[in-house]
Amino acid sequence: MGERWEITRSSVNESIDYTVHWSPWGSMDRWVINRLVPSEAGMLQLWVMEGRSMELLVTEPTYYGGLRNTLREVIDELAPSGNRLRKLIDGRECWFRFSLCPVKEYLQDLKKWFGEGEIATDKDDLEILVNEKEELRKFPLPPPDIQQSGRRRMNDSDFGPKMPEPKRTGYGPEIPSADESLPDL
Repeated sequence: MGERWEITRSSVNESIDYTVHWSPWGSMDRWVINRLVPSEAGMLQLWVMEGRSMELLVTEPTYYGGLRNTLREVIDELAPSGNRLRKLIDGRECWFRFSLCPVKEYLQDLKKWFGEGEIATDKDDLEILVNEKEELRKFPLPPPDIQQSGRRRMNDSDFGPKMPEPKRTGYGPEIPSADESLPDL
């Protein structure tokens, strides 16, 4: 990955200043998430396409499972923990961006600021100020061979040649062939 998109904090007089360096935009694609999103704590934003523009859906912190696990839960239909965000997305085209931060206190302050806006204060009643920095670029898309692959049901013939039938030797119990049914006992 090379770059680090981190959240920094500094205290100035009666306020706490956060600088959020956002990652490039990523599509909700399994390959993009698994290859490019770190499994670390941080802030995550999900955006959905509304017409020709993007609308912010949710901004939330991720703690123990990290950013990668949270995004994988959203795209995995079998993960019950992703149901809430899947319902918010509701089948629309969705994009994400993130910023890394290992300090839970910082993430809670930022959650409060993104939720309440410019009037948010921290636990010591200091004003929270946030400066967001981003480059308008996207993460690379998956390679063409991964983009083209679709899920389909595999046939027995996809696993090589057909298995040989058991030979009947005349010794021991008879083994029914695949076409015969088992005898009733």
